[in-house]
Amino acid sequence: MKRSVKVPVTYDSEMTVEELIAKMDEANGEIDLTSNLKGREIYLWRHEGENAELRFYHSYRSDMCDTMFSGTLRKGLKGSQLDGFIKKPAGIWGVFWTIIGLALLLTLGLAVTILLSDTIDAQFVLLAPVILIVAAFIGASLLRFDKGRLADINSYLRKFTESENTDVLGEDLEADERD
Repeated sequence: MKRSVKVPVTYDSEMTVEELIAKMDEANGEIDLTSNLKGREIYLWRHEGENAELRFYHSYRSDMCDTMFSGTLRKGLKGSQLDGFIKKPAGIWGVFWTIIGLALLLTLGLAVTILLSDTIDAQFVLLAPVILIVAAFIGASLLRFDKGRLADINSYLRKFTESENTDVLGEDLEADERD
């Protein structure tokens, strides 16, 4: 399976769009955000019209949401269809670009220091690639999907929508596991 920034998914359900929206509201109502939820997996829904968003917190209040679903509810032939992407939320992208920006600023600062100095110190020359390699590693790990979390959110969405269509993502994850 390719690990991309967005994983396309579709869930066909016999429930109507209105029933799915009511189920989203009911699922959110069951979660008491004022109680101690630290360390628990939480699925939070948000919807505006036909647009739906699901945020998956692996450890609520201990880490930020790092996997989410964003899609559209559409009327189908039998019921409804939830069509969208499992992706990284804006918070992860903000952290990614902050790390990349800081690494580039540090590298630029080192380059200016090296160019303006009379003697070139080998430590400064070797420090710039190290900073860029570390930033690239951290950035790549931020944008990489964890297979377990991807499988968790996929199975939750399939159960939630009572999906009847073929589970393409689940089959890809199983094929990766066999290989």
